[in-house]
Amino acid sequence: MISRCIKILLSVMLTIPLAGCWDRKELNELGIAVAIGVDFAPNNQLKVTAQVVLPSEIAPSQSNMKGGTSVTVYEVMAPTLLEAIQKMTEISPRKVYMGHIKMFIFGESYARKGVAEVVETMVREPTVRSDYYIAVAKGRTASEVLQVTTPLEPIPANKMFASLDASSETWAPTTKVTMDELMDNLLNCGCPILTGIQIVGKPHDGSGNSEKNKEKIHPDRQLQFTGLGVFKKDRLIGWLDEDESKAYNYIKDQVKQTIGHIDMPSGDRIGVHLLRSKTVVQASVIQGSPEIRVMVTNEGMLTEVQGKSQEISNPENLRQIEQTGNERIIELMKHTVDSVRRKFKFDIFGFGQLLHESDPKAWKKFEGNWDQTFMDLTIHYSVTTKIGKVGTLLDTFQKKMKE
Repeated sequence: MISRCIKILLSVMLTIPLAGCWDRKELNELGIAVAIGVDFAPNNQLKVTAQVVLPSEIAPSQSNMKGGTSVTVYEVMAPTLLEAIQKMTEISPRKVYMGHIKMFIFGESYARKGVAEVVETMVREPTVRSDYYIAVAKGRTASEVLQVTTPLEPIPANKMFASLDASSETWAPTTKVTMDELMDNLLNCGCPILTGIQIVGKPHDGSGNSEKNKEKIHPDRQLQFTGLGVFKKDRLIGWLDEDESKAYNYIKDQVKQTIGHIDMPSGDRIGVHLLRSKTVVQASVIQGSPEIRVMVTNEGMLTEVQGKSQEISNPENLRQIEQTGNERIIELMKHTVDSVRRKFKFDIFGFGQLLHESDPKAWKKFEGNWDQTFMDLTIHYSVTTKIGKVGTLLDTFQKKMKE
């Protein structure tokens, strides 16, 4: 019995060293990267930019209460992404750690050459979580984007993450994409879409990169998400404008809430807040030809009335507003599909993938020439909108005001 107890005790003691982590690093040995940017560099190299949080932001002290920037930026050139990250130790006193990144930015020039190699590296790297968002620097380098300081949120990467997160939930033209989702889109439909980010404000003179940029009521330079970048396989080939981006998200069932307006035949402009939106897309083959049905259902409330002729309390007028709004969304989707056919000449909406899933046998007939089929594809659109609320006023008081 005693011998058995001794064996058990020894077994427990021998497992104690196994509880450690073989690659454990102390926090004060790491530089926490919150954003990574990738651009092209000469001689077939990458220019990698890391936005790193200052230690004083991780463990605030009285010495940091006077202000100053909350991040620093390291830039190096190397043949591969991970080589560049390791090479940053030449200029950083700490090893750059990517386990907490919030944003990954591709420079536009780099995105146009192909992003697959970097995507694979980031997905393969075990220290990196997959819940960060990706964007393309529109007309800029990723390095320029990551050097702009931001008000309200002292860490620019956190600002970008929060802004894209909120915008994709409440504003139809934007969408958020993680690295895993990007890889999935590359493998399946081969037509990923990424939101663009641009620098707005004064021309580049360094003013947007300093602490003073945050101290102004109207900063010299700001970061703004705008438009969707269209990829063919892993290469950026062009952009959708704001209305086209909105229509794309309607078709892809990626609109959760948004606010827009309806221009009525009377000349009035009606503001509507869509509280819920749902899109169902169906693919079928009718008499040997593929057809797509896009069916959008919206629920919303009236928010603004610019004009004097609309009697909101009249149910018939409310139905007219709904119908005009439906026609506007259908027109938007039709225009966008036509624009995509004209500019890009291939299916960015995943209609072919949908047909493949719904009718694999029929898909074999069109698979080899789907892009050409898409150019003449019959698409049926329907939109149903229900405005259930009109706010705290029934009718506009504007028509009751004295001239």
